[in-house]
Amino acid sequence: MSAPTDYIEVEISVAAEVAKVWSFVSDINVPAQFSREFKGAEWLDTPRLGATFRGDNAVGDFKWSTTSVVTDFIENESFAWTVGSVDEPVAVWGFTLSGHDGDVLLKMHATMGPAMSPPRVSAAKDPENAEMIISKRLHQWSKNMTATIEGIKSLSEQ
Repeated sequence: MSAPTDYIEVEISVAAEVAKVWSFVSDINVPAQFSREFKGAEWLDTPRLGATFRGDNAVGDFKWSTTSVVTDFIENESFAWTVGSVDEPVAVWGFTLSGHDGDVLLKMHATMGPAMSPPRVSAAKDPENAEMIISKRLHQWSKNMTATIEGIKSLSEQ
């Protein structure tokens, strides 16, 4: 039985050409410049729909790598990937762009689940604090996502 999912989204307006914003959104290593957790990635295939990449992460002394599959790749519009299985991901991450040159709305979204992730395992072991455990993890994600889109905005507007 699958665990429920939790979804968060952050957005920012970017005064740049859509193609310039896309160049940063579709570069899997750009978020590593801004996130306190994501350390970088390496393509295992040619970047495209269905491609895979390995991502490296760290929180404090805890380090881990994941394999992700690109599930959405529409130039100048959207880029998303699943962590783990496409059918039952640990998480789904992505970006969407809308608007027009000079006024781009950049959104970054993330969904935890439905597969069990370390925070979900911790929550299952501690039901009294489950909501706090998941909330804390989503807050960490939100802080890193906000830093990432603010960084992409800064790069795009240069």
